Amino acid sequence: MKYLLIGQPNAGKSSIYNKLTSAENIIHRVEGTTRDWHSSKIKGLNYSIIYDSPGVIINDNKSSKIHFSNILPDVDIFLYVVDLKGRNDAIDRESINQLRKFNKKIILLINKDDNLDENSNFLKSGFEKIFFMSCSHNHGFDKLYEYFENNDHGTISEDRIDYSIAIYGKPNAGKSTLANSLLGFERIVTSNHAGTTSDAVEATYKFKNTNFKLIDTAGIFKKNKIDDKSINFVAIRKSLNLKEQIDLSLVLIDSIDGFDTQIKKILKILINQSKNIIIVFNKIDKIHTKNKFSREMLLFIKETFSQIKNISTLFISAKNKNDVLKLKKIIYEKSKVENKTISTSKLNAFLKKSSLEYPHPLINGKSVKFKYAVQISNSPLSIKIFSNFSKQIKNSYKNYLINKIIETFDIKDSKVNLFFSASKNPFN
Repeated sequence: MKYLLIGQPNAGKSSIYNKLTSAENIIHRVEGTTRDWHSSKIKGLNYSIIYDSPGVIINDNKSSKIHFSNILPDVDIFLYVVDLKGRNDAIDRESINQLRKFNKKIILLINKDDNLDENSNFLKSGFEKIFFMSCSHNHGFDKLYEYFENNDHGTISEDRIDYSIAIYGKPNAGKSTLANSLLGFERIVTSNHAGTTSDAVEATYKFKNTNFKLIDTAGIFKKNKIDDKSINFVAIRKSLNLKEQIDLSLVLIDSIDGFDTQIKKILKILINQSKNIIIVFNKIDKIHTKNKFSREMLLFIKETFSQIKNISTLFISAKNKNDVLKLKKIIYEKSKVENKTISTSKLNAFLKKSSLEYPHPLINGKSVKFKYAVQISNSPLSIKIFSNFSKQIKNSYKNYLINKIIETFDIKDSKVNLFFSASKNPFN
């Protein structure tokens, strides 16, 4: 059974959704926090899916505000949420009447009934069921859950996720447009207004029999433009927390804005902690001298971010199907490459050869000896090297070794981390 939460903005839909699932959609006192629909299984049930929708006011002239048109054929029952304390009866009645035109069952959830008086004068006819509840006091969910349990039947096709991708960037860089282009349909709301995506939005697509999970993250504003109580602050923190969970981070840059201070900060964070990363310049169609611009950006990246010489860089227009297909193919190829694992014997042979070709400068008149190397992680690639003077290894020599590792072992789109230790145990 598939349910869709719907109702006016700030009626409590996302709070109900979070309690019924294992998800953590952003909730906030500001109206309209949820701007895209989300879906998840209802906890403990096998065949019950619930969708959280943006707050909408439905009427004949504005039915286009329902941004979930792609999932309507799959929805079995509407869960219409009413705010008992602050609702506008006229708007709710009109919205419900419009929903009836879809010929689906409607359950009325009367939220914020803190005392469960169940004495609402709201229209009580024509509903499959009516439930009185209070999210803030966790009341009324037992009866609602019992209803879900009794109707937990049907089938759910759960394709295995083979590879996960998150799109990062500043507001209005075109993240949602790119996400929709990769998905092949208008799944995510787009707008010229910065900050339309206020929560991470997940969706899946299939390409060459491979299942991809795609996450469109909230645009990352400059820190001095947001406060720590705003929706954007919560959304940014949530977006950045995803970086270590997904397989690939796509950093999307507006070609018109180029590499500003904010993009440098975003890129630095993602380079250090993402498993894999690709830099994508969007809106290249708006640049008149494309070849010159591309050369300048590649040179800038090489000179500014010496630690990411091996990171792929693409120049696309998210609206251009050919460009998106090219990106899809690159992502697909990356999904087929297993995380690099370097045998200890090869790593130590490399270390011996590299240190002989270019020895570390003497420290206090003594030679620096690299005794042993072992890979301790492959996402991102991390190597521990045991040496005397481990705390005095020069950064220039560390960079030398990193560049040689990238070249020797063909490391692409991932930072290489080197750690130096005097410990005798390779895994300490």
